[in-house]
Amino acid sequence: MRSIKTQYFLGYAVIGSIAPYAPVYLEGRGLDDAQIGWVMSLGGLSVLLMPVMMGLLADLKLENRVLLRGIFTGVAVALGLLLASQGFWWLLPAFLLYALSSSPMMSLTDGLLFSVRGLREAEGKPTPPYHRIRVYGTLGFIAPSIVLYVLMAYYKAPVSVSLACGIVVALMAVGNTLLLPRTRGVVGVVTAGPEIPGTPGEPGEPDPPEARGKPLPTMQALRCLMQPDVALFCVAMWLAWIATSTYYTFYPLYLTREIGVGDEWLGLISSLGVVPEIGYILAFGWLLKWLGVRWLVTLGLAAVFARVSLLYAVPTLWVALGTQLIHGMTVLALFVVPPLYLNHRAEPAFRNSIQGLFAMLVFGTGRIMGNVVSGQIANYYEGDTITAFGFAAGSAGLSMLMFGLLFRDRSTTQIKP
Repeated sequence: MRSIKTQYFLGYAVIGSIAPYAPVYLEGRGLDDAQIGWVMSLGGLSVLLMPVMMGLLADLKLENRVLLRGIFTGVAVALGLLLASQGFWWLLPAFLLYALSSSPMMSLTDGLLFSVRGLREAEGKPTPPYHRIRVYGTLGFIAPSIVLYVLMAYYKAPVSVSLACGIVVALMAVGNTLLLPRTRGVVGVVTAGPEIPGTPGEPGEPDPPEARGKPLPTMQALRCLMQPDVALFCVAMWLAWIATSTYYTFYPLYLTREIGVGDEWLGLISSLGVVPEIGYILAFGWLLKWLGVRWLVTLGLAAVFARVSLLYAVPTLWVALGTQLIHGMTVLALFVVPPLYLNHRAEPAFRNSIQGLFAMLVFGTGRIMGNVVSGQIANYYEGDTITAFGFAAGSAGLSMLMFGLLFRDRSTTQIKP
């Protein structure tokens, strides 16, 4: 499990190197708010394609570690092109390559972890809960902000140093993939939730003749997502991601424009929300046991709504910093519960594909909608990012009410952390 923990750390360290600084970097390269919204929406466009494709490849028994090696190499190349690009039409394809490369990073890592957990359970070995592995990603997100603060505050490095940091971390992640466990013959193991009667094949064995000719894993995953309770879960998550993508894109610009914060503080302020996140994630098993999926996710969506509403209504430094303290609850609702819930509802044959399909239909389209619409709103009001958060608050409020009032988990077993 050590190499998987390291992969979570490095994967989220790449995100921590880029996400807090990307909108400000794009602004420095001459892009207006509408153009920033379009460029950042490419992260959602890439999610329409890559995670579902990678999930299908993984379910077809290609090794996760080989796929991860390729995408982290692509991330390093794309960040190098971003450093060399200037102007909207050059930055657009460079960022698209970064988005295409980075979008399947964590869904593939999740699939790898679930597969290895299943193998360990089959062998009678201890299996750490998902959230106790995922917490290494939280630590990884924090690490670059400290390094970048020192470089930018004391050595006066430009904000572009964040991209250079991302390149270094991505290359380290490429090296770590050589240490990841093999997944060939492991992917079909039941990893969470109920055992599915009649599941063909044991780990490493070919499927029997009667199992051949079954639908592609992607189609089986789609049927699962169309079940009423799973579909409602997806719609609520989609609305929440419209709000959240607005937050991630315009919060750095909100800090620099509306509040007057220096670029060197952006990573540390983002980490201010991520540090308490460690406690939230470590408490996840207890919260899930006592609240269940419905109320745990509802609280997380309430945190999304409260955060963007406060940024809209009270644009001050202390509110901007204080809203970071509830960031951990939003992470549980948007990042921790979804892969576990989907893994719980999936069958072994499409365990990777359902993660990728959810990323495509929900995460991807939600990010596109949120970034494009909020970018147009901010540009229409001449750079007023506060108004964009009003739009986000409406979407988050609808998500919270829909999920809290209507969601019922119709599965007969409990989610296993």
